[in-house]
Amino acid sequence: MQVTAVLNPIKPNAREARTELLTACAEAEWPEPVIVETTIDRPGFPQAKEAVDSGAELVIAMGGDGTVREVAHGVAGRDVQFGVVPLGTANLFARNMGILPNRLGVIVRMALHGMLARVDLGLAAFREYPGVGPWSGDLPFLVMAGIGQDARTVVETRDGLKGRLGWLAYMESGVRHMFREPIRMRVSVDNAPAEEVTAWTVLAGNCGRIPAGIEVFPGAVVDDGQLDILLARIDNPLRWVGVAAQGLLKLRNEASGLQYLGASEVIVIPEEALPIQLDGDAYLPVNEVRFKVWPRALLLRLPPGKVRP
Repeated sequence: MQVTAVLNPIKPNAREARTELLTACAEAEWPEPVIVETTIDRPGFPQAKEAVDSGAELVIAMGGDGTVREVAHGVAGRDVQFGVVPLGTANLFARNMGILPNRLGVIVRMALHGMLARVDLGLAAFREYPGVGPWSGDLPFLVMAGIGQDARTVVETRDGLKGRLGWLAYMESGVRHMFREPIRMRVSVDNAPAEEVTAWTVLAGNCGRIPAGIEVFPGAVVDDGQLDILLARIDNPLRWVGVAAQGLLKLRNEASGLQYLGASEVIVIPEEALPIQLDGDAYLPVNEVRFKVWPRALLLRLPPGKVRP
């Protein structure tokens, strides 16, 4: 099998991951893999697309959530296998898929020889003038995307803390934003008439889990051809106690102010321009955003037992 790996060279285990991949392909008596590195200007999407165009049969993302997301977008919809070797801090998608970043040699071989399953990809687009004009190009997400105070939490997470605490730094920022006022938005689900809502955030999920074992979308399925939508109507800070309990107990209970929906597409128009976040990465404020699903866009290598019947 012809393998191409898209590697983020600044990750701490990048050199070891490269060595493990070369060794594992040699063990399988496959051709030597092509290894291309990401840069600031080329974060993974163009390298993955070029690899597919050049005949790669398996493209592996080796890096953090941003690299995995970019490479996934580059291979989506193509008849090419997709592997993940998580080298980041949170590794949200990998953890949701049961790909735990512990023994690097095992993870590399899982990306080469794991079971195959089709999974969905989320896409986000925005435009400057709500309701009119062209949409931007699609931006991918694999776990969840959001607009509102959750995205502001990501934007205002302190870089110094991220370097020392990793994903726990987001919790510090989240606590600071818990008591901010909910935001007025217009939300349209699957082309239905827009509903006026007041929410702390609107989330669209492809997977359900974030670190610390918290289930934002209990029961979310990554290959069901739809997004899980969450409207957090938090009008009283004390409601966060119930929300936290729900996440830890993996429950869905709208009494806490969380409204769950299933949809293939959701459009959100905030009262004022707001930032969006995709898998924990922040983007500039937008006046309108569309989240939609690309069903079964990826042919993913998974650990045994993670493939649904």
